[in-house]
Amino acid sequence: MIINTAFQTMLDNTRDLIFVKDINLVYVAASRPFVQMAGKESVQDVVGRSDMEIFADEGLAKRYIADDRKLLQAGENLVDYIEPLTDEEGEARYGSTSKYILKDEQGQTIGILGITRDITRDYVTRQRYQQELKYLFKLPADTMAVSYIDVDSWRIITQRKQLIQGATLQSCFTVEELSKTAVDSIVEKDGDAAQFYRNFTQQALQEIYASGRSTLNFHYQRYFSDGTIRWVRNEIRFLTDADSGHLCAMLSAKDIDEKKQEEQRLVEAAMLDKMTGLLNRATTMENIQQILDEDTEKTHVLYMIDIDNFKSLNDTLGHQKGDEFLTALAAELKGCFRESDVVGRIGGDEFFAFMRNVSGYAVMERKAQELLNVINRVCVRYPNIQMSGSIGIGVYPENGISLETLYEQADMALYEAKRKGKNQYVFA
Repeated sequence: MIINTAFQTMLDNTRDLIFVKDINLVYVAASRPFVQMAGKESVQDVVGRSDMEIFADEGLAKRYIADDRKLLQAGENLVDYIEPLTDEEGEARYGSTSKYILKDEQGQTIGILGITRDITRDYVTRQRYQQELKYLFKLPADTMAVSYIDVDSWRIITQRKQLIQGATLQSCFTVEELSKTAVDSIVEKDGDAAQFYRNFTQQALQEIYASGRSTLNFHYQRYFSDGTIRWVRNEIRFLTDADSGHLCAMLSAKDIDEKKQEEQRLVEAAMLDKMTGLLNRATTMENIQQILDEDTEKTHVLYMIDIDNFKSLNDTLGHQKGDEFLTALAAELKGCFRESDVVGRIGGDEFFAFMRNVSGYAVMERKAQELLNVINRVCVRYPNIQMSGSIGIGVYPENGISLETLYEQADMALYEAKRKGKNQYVFA
């Protein structure tokens, strides 16, 4: 089979996937996009070979061969049918293929001409289209609102909303109104969600779609008309409108507040001491280390607190009373410090309190005395047990610049306070 110059020029310049096979289903010619789709470097890697020799996917090769044999047996052209192409980076691809039977001057079949357009994006869009369009008729239970936006003509085609726990989103009639309302209601004005809606333009959405992204989602906290603040998840799905052919975007807003609150509870549970509600040992150490890493120019102070004779409380009144004591003491200790400080239970009847950005030793001593007073105030609730508190104090950077060293120095100071008779504080 001879390929003339004009046809070869077309093969060299077309964007379509074009091939010619002889009667034995061996490739005679191919366009450059077809060669690339087959995963080959040059036309010479395709011409003179069969599908089984070209495609790494044996199943795909067998499918092509079976389709072509069926075509030759039927003796009829096939026009615009969908078939799979080779995957691209693990993503499925599809083509719209037409195949024509080639005949010589005597009318004898001599081969097949195939022309394929890569329609992956349009095909996948159409597959999803009806499913997504259902949102315009019946919203899922967790979805507050859906806006169907024609990106090319830059207008809201339609919008649906429903109440969830008595609240929903404001109705908007233009895209500009939609984006302004979103920005105004977002809690974190400097966050990614607010920035996205400030740049919610026709060009921005077209660029996102052109980059190959078919979906986009993000979550944020939003004010509602009833004064509540809730977590919302926005999802944008791009699709081609079947009637107009325009690029459109389905923008949905889902209520994820309960889910986010549960996630937060789980995070806090992992960070807190279950009994006292203070930070647990691991989180206490992490938070102190973070302060030491970030705020190296200031003076900080670590109080290591231990309850004297606490074992007697457990032995005499039982562990339940011991737990009550620790819980009450934890609440009192937390009330002595700022939100920016760190207060945690590091084990048994031992607590850490870390004050950041302290102005001098006078402040440190006043706080140490306050802590002793607080401990004694809780201890007097158990008059038959002679309990008190001992405190060891390590100062950053004077007693060390690492948490390990501060811990060691405060521990030694605590031991000294115990040795001297307890119920007192000692600086390292």
